[in-house]
Amino acid sequence: MCDRTGNCSNDDTCQLVLRNGHTGIETTEYYCKAHLVLRIWEVEADDDLEVVDATKLWH
Repeated sequence: MCDRTGNCSNDDTCQLVLRNGHTGIETTEYYCKAHLVLRIWEVEADDDLEVVDATKLWH
């Protein structure tokens, strides 16, 4: 089960880069593909955040 820390056993790890629309600060989060989709859905519903990039990480 994915614990949303990046150490996911469900699938490959993906990197998500987000930007805060008010501060301009970018943050990086790590998820399995399944939780990445959920997180992007959450970000789309949040007016303060926008997705900058989502990338599959290769091991």
